[in-house]
Amino acid sequence: MNGRAVLLVAALVVLAGCLTGTPNGGNGTDTTGTQTTTSHTTTDVEENVSAAFVVDGNRTAVTLEVADEPGERQSGLMYRQSLPRNHGMVFVYGGADERTFWMKNTLIPLDIVFVSANGTVVSVAHADPEPNAADSELRQYESGAPAKYVVEMRQGFANRTGVEPGTRLVFDGGPPTTEG
Repeated sequence: MNGRAVLLVAALVVLAGCLTGTPNGGNGTDTTGTQTTTSHTTTDVEENVSAAFVVDGNRTAVTLEVADEPGERQSGLMYRQSLPRNHGMVFVYGGADERTFWMKNTLIPLDIVFVSANGTVVSVAHADPEPNAADSELRQYESGAPAKYVVEMRQGFANRTGVEPGTRLVFDGGPPTTEG
């Protein structure tokens, strides 16, 4: 094999390793048995949406990368080193169901905001990276109620802005839909 072929094979092996996942639409497993992981390496997320969390009539604008396909939801924010202020990711599902996320391969502490189909926050989890934990040891963060959207922001966002159960999430131009 020439040098380019060896490099190509090595790159494919690395990418294949990055694409294997476990638990749910973002970082865990949902109660339907869907398996995925939340975090980011080479996710093909190309779409961003503008949205706002509304707390006591005050809007906090956010920019969200849309993870609306199974592969995007699986890799989520894996391997990301940082996130800009008020920037995150929204995981979009076809319907509302109880969701469970984990922090496999996620390097940034996150607030995981579970949102119902009507845009109401149902729960917020404050998740810390667990870089050396085995899959069976990873903490799981559960929605506790049906969620159609899951938003991940840098940890501290929810406390700083007052986002809590009952807060509204409003998408500019309407909510994103799932691709798969």
